[in-house]
Amino acid sequence: MLFLTLIVSHLFNRLNLPAVVGQLILGVILGKGVLDIVKPTAEVELFADIGVILLMFLAGLESDLKLLRKHLLPSINVAICGVILPVALTLGTALIFGINVKESIFMSVVFAATSVSISVEVLKSLNYLSSTSGTVILGAAVADDILAITILSVMSGTLTGSFSLNKLLMLLGLWIFFGVLIVVFHKWVIPELMKLSEYVDATHAPTIFALVICFIMAFIADKVQLDSVLGAFVAGIAVSNSKDYNEKINQNIELIGYSVFIPIFFISIGLNLEFSSFIHDFWLIALFTITGILGKLFGAGFGARLSGFDMKDSYVIGSGMISRGEMALIVAQVGYGVHLLSDEYYSTVIISVILITIIAPFFLKHSISKNPL
Repeated sequence: MLFLTLIVSHLFNRLNLPAVVGQLILGVILGKGVLDIVKPTAEVELFADIGVILLMFLAGLESDLKLLRKHLLPSINVAICGVILPVALTLGTALIFGINVKESIFMSVVFAATSVSISVEVLKSLNYLSSTSGTVILGAAVADDILAITILSVMSGTLTGSFSLNKLLMLLGLWIFFGVLIVVFHKWVIPELMKLSEYVDATHAPTIFALVICFIMAFIADKVQLDSVLGAFVAGIAVSNSKDYNEKINQNIELIGYSVFIPIFFISIGLNLEFSSFIHDFWLIALFTITGILGKLFGAGFGARLSGFDMKDSYVIGSGMISRGEMALIVAQVGYGVHLLSDEYYSTVIISVILITIIAPFFLKHSISKNPL
């Protein structure tokens, strides 16, 4: 599978197409949609989870904290506008097709969630990650993550009748605790741990310490009901302050990640794609895919314009927020588990999410080609 990934990535690079799209399509071909020779087993899911955590940790390592702080307000604007329009468009589409109100509302929550991991891969490959637009995309993705989880908690609780103000306050309390923990780790704990790595008699001690920090932060984020990738991203930003080791850590983790785990993450997204409902619900899938793309592109792009960015930068930022990926798949699975998504429409939503994820890198690469650094 990894050998095939190398061949496909090389082929797509030669064709001047995003290599990540080749890996996503390879997942579709190897999975139940076509050949059905690679199953989404627990082992594959574990490797995929490690892959996305390492990818977002690398994104944090390459991020500029000063730029993230500077563009905090634009990031929030982009996130909010990038949630409102997709929710409205998806809700309207679902209701027009006669889907019941509860299910329509939950579908709109699925398409509100951005998964920036795919965009990070394209931004990294084009050396655009540390640009102003790249920084805003990352900041907006963090804000979007928090918004999506809040909406998911409120909506699933309200629609199933289990919502309570106490639960919401407890969730907010956990997030505040996580925020305080981030500050403490960033200012004191992580710098001291990285200094301590100097005294350990091992060649790769700083990298090992960095990985431990990454997975601890990912674990804590997961326990406070945030996405583990958010914890990994924050850990990467904190470790990036260790300038003496940053480049070496980056090289080592890229080697570990891109040799095995990150390609498996991209392949795993396509493994679940089934075509059985594709013909039956073709028009609904097509409309969900189109509104899912345009909702984020114009919603997030409008948020960027509100923040003073020109049309070219707004196009890049809007394109960077299109991808759904693992975040939307998780939200869909939660809805399916509490019976807010029926068997009939679960596959429809999953197919639409995967199609958006495959198409999104083309928009981002095109937008960057129109706005080179």
